[in-house]
Amino acid sequence: MTSTLDHDGPPDVAPGPLPVAGFDRLQVLLSAAMGTVLVSYALLVPATAFVMATGGAGIVLDAAFAATIPVWLAAHQIPLALGGQPLSVLPLLPTGLVVAVTAVGAGWAVRRLGGRFRADAGAVLASIAGAHAAVAVLGSALLPRAAAVDAAPWAAMVGGGLVAGVGAGIGLVRRCALPADLRARVPSWVGPGLHAAGLALLGLLLSGAVAVTVSLVLGAPVVASAYGGLAPGFWSGAGATLVAVAYLPNAVVAGTSWVLGPGFAVGTGTASIFASFPPASPSSFPLLALLPSVTPPAWTLAVLLAPIGTGVLAGRRCRRVSAVTGRVPAAAVAIGVTALAVGLLSVLAGGRLAAGAFDPVSVPAGLATAAVLLLVGVPALLVAGVTRRGEPDEAEWSDEADVSDAADPVVDIPRPRTVAELVAMRERQAAEAAEAAEAAEAAEAEAAAVEAEVPDEPVVEDEPDPSGENVVQFDRRRRRT
Repeated sequence: MTSTLDHDGPPDVAPGPLPVAGFDRLQVLLSAAMGTVLVSYALLVPATAFVMATGGAGIVLDAAFAATIPVWLAAHQIPLALGGQPLSVLPLLPTGLVVAVTAVGAGWAVRRLGGRFRADAGAVLASIAGAHAAVAVLGSALLPRAAAVDAAPWAAMVGGGLVAGVGAGIGLVRRCALPADLRARVPSWVGPGLHAAGLALLGLLLSGAVAVTVSLVLGAPVVASAYGGLAPGFWSGAGATLVAVAYLPNAVVAGTSWVLGPGFAVGTGTASIFASFPPASPSSFPLLALLPSVTPPAWTLAVLLAPIGTGVLAGRRCRRVSAVTGRVPAAAVAIGVTALAVGLLSVLAGGRLAAGAFDPVSVPAGLATAAVLLLVGVPALLVAGVTRRGEPDEAEWSDEADVSDAADPVVDIPRPRTVAELVAMRERQAAEAAEAAEAAEAAEAEAAAVEAEVPDEPVVEDEPDPSGENVVQFDRRRRRT
């Protein structure tokens, strides 16, 4: 059983459930693990049934549930074998759905358990990742033989565990803060560096999305012709559109690589801002039909300004670090994280395509990473490392901090992160207030006792002040007296 703690504490501490243990803890972990598996599977069933219905197979509930198994495995980026041929170009949109579901489930579980980083985060992460890995291995063994789809058990275990673990980690970071001792070990420039990395990655992906959108608009006649050959009817076209939408994030990653310069390759065809070579035969799939067939014009090189501008924005974000010497390390963190993220997305966006005419689909991860280091990293380092005239260095910043700390007597009290820490802080504050009240009462009683024991002193009349009269007259008056 869990209960809610009502309090009148500081506004940054939200009320939450008390930590649970025993069977209740096991119940929460199992609910999060199996709940994310079932929810992610259930969300893919309607899309699979719709594609089957638009393909002319009709809607059969058992067949839809069976066909969703390989779709669920593909959403975990588990390589499949279709008719004995490798299929590893898997859509990234279902993968994002699985990551979102596991992130929400992990955040819910760690909040129900009490939000303790050391005691709860590891258990939630292990339970969700382990459940997805185990179900992926079981699902690879239950694939319908009629569909001629296979998956290696070891690949199912690794892919299911990694994708679910990434989603669970995102949910834990959002809901479970690091303890104070661990936060103290993290340099102050790491946070701004990570924020700059998110800004840079978002800018690059946005540039790729713009490139794909412009290609769709300019190549609308080609896409319409591809639809006419692949799915001439309305319903069949709707099914092909749903599949294309599932692969749209892959196209955005390929567009990002195109903006960076390395481009991408589909079979024997390649596309980049420097040169393009069409494949041996045109494709009827809408996204593949957009492959350029001629060398782009010279003005296309202007798209390189997009990653350069992204690097400038990341460098400006790193300049928010107060210490000048921490800005370059923050920019280095931003560049490294952005390059790794672009390389990982490039690997996931490509793969084998069943040994056909458009196999393989390749987004060069190494070249894309190098392009990020050059086009984004150099501007970010230059902007973050340049010091303006009259700008205080780290020593002056520390001196100002010391002066402000000396002028401000307020002590920085660490914020409680869990309900248990909040209760302990409340008890400590109550004990300190009681001790202060007792000390004040004792001081008042002692002062009253001392005042009662001291006798009243006789009043002595002061001699007249001679400052206002003549000294001789004052002396005569004193003698007469």
